[in-house]
Order: sequence, then C-alpha cells, then structure tokens
Amino acid sequence: MWFPEGRRSASGELQPLKPGVGALLASFDIAVVPVYIHGAHEAMPLGSRLPRLFHPIHVVFGDPLPAAELAGRGEGPDQQSRILEALAGQLAELCRSWRQPAPSARASAAQPTADS
Repeated sequence: MWFPEGRRSASGELQPLKPGVGALLASFDIAVVPVYIHGAHEAMPLGSRLPRLFHPIHVVFGDPLPAAELAGRGEGPDQQSRILEALAGQLAELCRSWRQPAPSARASAAQPTADS
C-alpha cells in the first residue's frame, strides 16, 4: 500500500503526489487501485498521539488501473509525469464522488413510481 501524497494533510484536501510513485509505476507495469480516504485528518490530526473517537472515516475504492493505461490518460513530458497527472485526476474524481449516492440508488431514484 502506498500513500502517494506522503501523509495526511492538516486540512483534508488532496495534496500534490510525490514523484516517486510515478517513477515506480513507470518502472513496473502494475495495476493501481486508487483509494480516497475522507476524515482521517479529523480522526487523527497531524501531530496528535492518539486518535479522536467517533470521527467517521469514509473509504472509496476506484477501479484497478494498469500503469500503462494511466500513462495514456495523463499529460506531461514523460511517462512518470503522465502517470502522476492521471492518478491525481483519479483521486480527485473519487474525492468528488464519495458524497454521491451509488449509481443504482441514483437510477432507482429517477424511476417513476406508482405514486407519481
């Protein structure tokens, strides 16, 4: 498991990804499962020795993506930069989507009912 930002942020906002992640993925064509973790900055703030109790943490898993596919999606001067840019985009998308209802819930909510 890698944390491409290097650590939790004080604000909970996504931070720039460390270049070593792009270098590793450019060297080894492995699949990456992007994961967005929301609430860790509140449950365990930077510098705290103990976690705060009763702060929810939400974890959202993306689809596995081969490094070569990430390199094809991103923009940049080299493979490492393209991989990092695409991975950052995937993490940002997970960040935006974690509050949305599941696709099946959205689809069923759009369906007319007998009462409508």
